[in-house]
Amino acid sequence: MRKIKIKRLKKLRLLLILLIAIAAIYLGAQYVYHYVEPQLQAVAKQKVSFAINNIVKEVLADIEYRQEDLIEVKHVGEQFVDVEYDSYELNQILYTALNTIDASLLAAQDGKEDPTTEAVFYKEGIVFEIPLGYLSHLFFLHDKGPTIPVRMKIINDVNGEIRIENEAYGVNSTLMKIVLEISVNAEVLTYLSTTPLQVTSELPLVVQIINGKVPEMTPYTITE
Repeated sequence: MRKIKIKRLKKLRLLLILLIAIAAIYLGAQYVYHYVEPQLQAVAKQKVSFAINNIVKEVLADIEYRQEDLIEVKHVGEQFVDVEYDSYELNQILYTALNTIDASLLAAQDGKEDPTTEAVFYKEGIVFEIPLGYLSHLFFLHDKGPTIPVRMKIINDVNGEIRIENEAYGVNSTLMKIVLEISVNAEVLTYLSTTPLQVTSELPLVVQIINGKVPEMTPYTITE
């Protein structure tokens, strides 16, 4: 009888331990899903967004152009008449920017040497490593614990457009802007999740105040 009772107690003890283990795993998973994972996702998106913007700006900084080659403002005397845009030159800037940025982002994604700057932006493609202690919001654990690597994956080709905008400036002037806008679709990768991300960067190519009578000027867009 004692042996039977001992066996039953052992089975009950094992069952209790198993139930506690299952409950602990479940509660741990819920904690990770509801608390850790959203924080990790937010930090990872922020870091990847910064990384993409940094690469785009590095590439755009190397694009050479002369503002006076892009537009020609025409006057008759002091009377403003028209603005002519060099569509070919603008398209060349857009085409060069998209191809160069695309190649740079793919190299960074794979941890390879950048074809433009000849630098490796992110070794092994790791954009950032987040210590687990960082997610606790406790200052003394900020940089403690094992790290979670954050990577990015570029989705499709880089998109872009050149916008030409005009707006009234003062009493009798027009503020004209020619802006190169780059849009990148990516995925933010961690051990726990894959999150879609879209990053948009802008580079003003021309910002000019045109003095004189403001004409009816319709903004238009060049896309690639």
